[in-house]
Amino acid sequence: MRILAVDDNPIIRMGLRTLLDGTPGVTSVIDTGDPDEAVAYVRAGQVDVVLLDVRMPRMSGLELLPRLSGATVVMLTHTDDPATVSEAIAAGAAGYLVHGALEPAAMVDAIRLCRNGSQVVSGVAAAPAVRDRGPSVRELLSRREAEVMDLVAEGLSNGEVAARLFISEKTVKNHVNSLFAKLGVTTRSQAIVRWLHEGPNRGSATGPGRNGPAPGPRALGPATAAP
Repeated sequence: MRILAVDDNPIIRMGLRTLLDGTPGVTSVIDTGDPDEAVAYVRAGQVDVVLLDVRMPRMSGLELLPRLSGATVVMLTHTDDPATVSEAIAAGAAGYLVHGALEPAAMVDAIRLCRNGSQVVSGVAAAPAVRDRGPSVRELLSRREAEVMDLVAEGLSNGEVAARLFISEKTVKNHVNSLFAKLGVTTRSQAIVRWLHEGPNRGSATGPGRNGPAPGPRALGPATAAP
């Protein structure tokens, strides 16, 4: 995965290079604060994913976004205004991440999910607040539900989860509906982001939220997809 970070702040670009360089599955990281240079990189086929800031002086990220077709664009910004998020998604952004909303490993996983066809939104002002206390996300689920959620987070469909666990697809759907209710989410993307953010990092030895295998290459569909 070849990543381009587009931000007018060189400190943020340097931080992203430091975070992403050497990450499994990331083959190159380049950066620029110049919108025209960003367009040139994409049109030359040099990048797969663009991490794009919203507020930049020469041209806003929302203005630049339509010119970056050919790459997966993930907005990465401090702007958490829901109206801006809606505009970005409508303009073709695959995801919208607010700085600091996810731990670094979870942010990398979210970028991978966007590249693989999911739509991830995290840290937006209108999003439900994440619990600071109480049981961890993994503890909210039964052992079987946690197994199902681990596979969903890898990008597997219900049918593929069923085959992996040797259970029926209907049973998988029932588990997914149950775990959605327990996690307080309505879509697979929301469940995955919360799972990556809170779940496996709370003492579990499995799951894609740790520094381990990347999510699988299968697309999960749009954020409004049914369980």
